[in-house]
Amino acid sequence: MRGRNQFDRHRKALHMLAAIIGALPHATREGLWTFVDGWRGKLGLAIRYAIARSSAKACGEVVYIGPYVEIRHWDCLQLGSNVSLHRGCYIDAAGGISIGNDVSVAHGSSILSSSHRWEDPALPIRDNPVRLAETHVSDDVWIGCGCRILAGVSIGPRSVVAAGAVVTGDVAPGTLVGGVPARLLKTIRAVG
Repeated sequence: MRGRNQFDRHRKALHMLAAIIGALPHATREGLWTFVDGWRGKLGLAIRYAIARSSAKACGEVVYIGPYVEIRHWDCLQLGSNVSLHRGCYIDAAGGISIGNDVSVAHGSSILSSSHRWEDPALPIRDNPVRLAETHVSDDVWIGCGCRILAGVSIGPRSVVAAGAVVTGDVAPGTLVGGVPARLLKTIRAVG
């Protein structure tokens, strides 16, 4: 049975669990996330979904968050429906991250919305201010394993980011990008 069918079957219970978890103080939800972070199986998945639904700025239906996914700044994260964040992903939404519908982010990938600056020579680089920039992942996107999506990037719909890519600029709709830094490898199909 596909995850979507299982979600539909347990939708009411998941929404009720999200409402219960949403009533908990923020620090308690963070502690619960840490506690269930490595849990495999349906129970861990259900609790992680409930935490996401109650903590994120927006969270759609059928959202898979695998074990050992680290998410920072829930209140600035928007997740669409049919989204999967696989094992070991790192999401830092300080500057705002929106992930559309039908998006898969493979294991070990990072999506960032902040970056360190180094313009002030009077300060050590680590003490220079942080730049926040919204990052957008459109609908129908596949991000391969070990990718790095940097702050301020927009990934167009029906795009693929090849494994290991470092995306430093916008990705056009209907394209496959790869490399360090990522560049156009081919057009998948015209969009729209």
